[in-house]
Amino acid sequence: MRPDRSYLPPSLERGRAWGFGVNLYALRSARNWGIGDFTDLANLARFAAAAGADTIGVNPLHALHYVEPEAASPYSPTSRYFRNPIYIDVEAVPEYAADTPRAAALRERIGSQPFAQAMALLRDAPTVQYARVARAKWSALEELYGVMRDGRGPRLAAFRAFVERGGERLERFAVYEALTEKFATDEGRIRGWLTWDETYRDASAPAVATWAAKNRRRVEYFKYLQFVAEEQLADVAAAAHAMSIGLYLDVAVGVDINSADVWTDPAAYVLDETIGAPPDPLGPFGQNWGLPPLDPVTMLDGGAAAFAELLEKNMTHAGALRLDHAMALMRLFRIPRGKVAAEGTYVAYPFDDLLGVAATQSVRSHCLIVGEDLGTVPDGFRDRMEREAIFSYRLLLFERDDDGTFRAPGRYPSFSLATGTTHDVPTLPGWFAARDVAVRENIGLVTPEEAEHARGVRRVEASRLIDALATHGELDAATFDAMHRTLDARPDDATALEPLVGASYRYLASSPAKLVLVQLDDAALEFEQVNLPGTFVEYPNWRRKNGVDIDRIANDPRIAALASDVDERVRRGTPI
Repeated sequence: MRPDRSYLPPSLERGRAWGFGVNLYALRSARNWGIGDFTDLANLARFAAAAGADTIGVNPLHALHYVEPEAASPYSPTSRYFRNPIYIDVEAVPEYAADTPRAAALRERIGSQPFAQAMALLRDAPTVQYARVARAKWSALEELYGVMRDGRGPRLAAFRAFVERGGERLERFAVYEALTEKFATDEGRIRGWLTWDETYRDASAPAVATWAAKNRRRVEYFKYLQFVAEEQLADVAAAAHAMSIGLYLDVAVGVDINSADVWTDPAAYVLDETIGAPPDPLGPFGQNWGLPPLDPVTMLDGGAAAFAELLEKNMTHAGALRLDHAMALMRLFRIPRGKVAAEGTYVAYPFDDLLGVAATQSVRSHCLIVGEDLGTVPDGFRDRMEREAIFSYRLLLFERDDDGTFRAPGRYPSFSLATGTTHDVPTLPGWFAARDVAVRENIGLVTPEEAEHARGVRRVEASRLIDALATHGELDAATFDAMHRTLDARPDDATALEPLVGASYRYLASSPAKLVLVQLDDAALEFEQVNLPGTFVEYPNWRRKNGVDIDRIANDPRIAALASDVDERVRRGTPI
């Protein structure tokens, strides 16, 4: 029998909570290999806990394409059931410290001056150099896999137990990963499984089993990557255990058509369609995300077993889970492959059944669910989510009345997560300064005339937000005047906008929203957003790093003051 509603942590049954939101790949440290890793996340979780936070939220950690690491979008994964091994901290893997010649040789190479210089360059780069990071990590991890294979005892036994628990899904995922290497282009790019030799397109074909048996070590290597990634994510969860909610993970709405998940079970997907969003005032051409939709009929096979497994897998180690584009539980906008978004239509999904599965897995895993409900929201959807105790996802920049004024804090729903921004919109400093408009103009997405008009519109919007912040007591008269002057000057230094960022999060923390998420990009006064929708190579999507490393973040008095302000408002429990 399904529960009456999804799980609500005791801290939220009694009151409210807050936390930080981060992009793991963007984290800098003095020890990582040019990309944020699980050790960085564990260290940041300890900082968040010390600051009084209840949770730390992170981008999807799904597995991406091993052979093409530059395909870096966490929202276009190869599998939503497995983790991205690029986040592994190589030097924290137990095999790295093993007393064997092979491990010693690897430590000597990693400790050498040439390697240290290469890592310093990767750490100092303003963006993540995915291909170079991956080459370094894959080479080292192959050696560590060999160290484990050569060994005996509890470590190898733990790996074998992990493989046994992973069952057929882990086997097929690892076989797929190995086959993508076999069929990769000469340039080291992925070739979609639909273009493979026909004998390999069916995951259950005898030819696939024969090939996997002949290439067992390579298949096992990909299982080892998942073993280590899961182990290190468990360590992060342990570091976050001091917080009342802990880790807040994210599930993408779908997977790439050229993915392990689709190859494993193509009947579960509608391969001749993609998903997206219809045209609307903010996006007159609509959106096409290029991902194949799940078939709403086969989703119910075995009592929606695959969906239940997906939730269970992603709720492991998580105290909260965000469902990207949660409206997919009710309906999806589907577009014939190769057509534009305007030619799509909505298709209904088994809403009640999927909600039942979500509630059941949530309660079993003691995991809060946040439903990302931005965009075109069906009538009644948010009311039903609230009855199910699934939190709405409310962005400060989007919460406005019909006349454009910003919604008062007291009008935010209780069963919601309130935050400033998200990955597809500018950071708060970037929004106030219209940095996104400047970027679009610089790369030719808008004309100078269109950009000047957009800056004028933004000036009005930003003024309205300043007015709202002042009306609700978050800006005094002197700061109010100073912020208007700052906007007029079009600041090129984000520190000038610190008072606005602090006031914005105090505003959200004064709402009834049970969960407030402070985006680290905002707190650290980052100007550039991490993803600019509508761009591909024109903008470094999913690559921009934080301006400072996590040690400086943890010791930044401005961030400490913001955390203290938010903590005080949330704990006070009496919204303005």
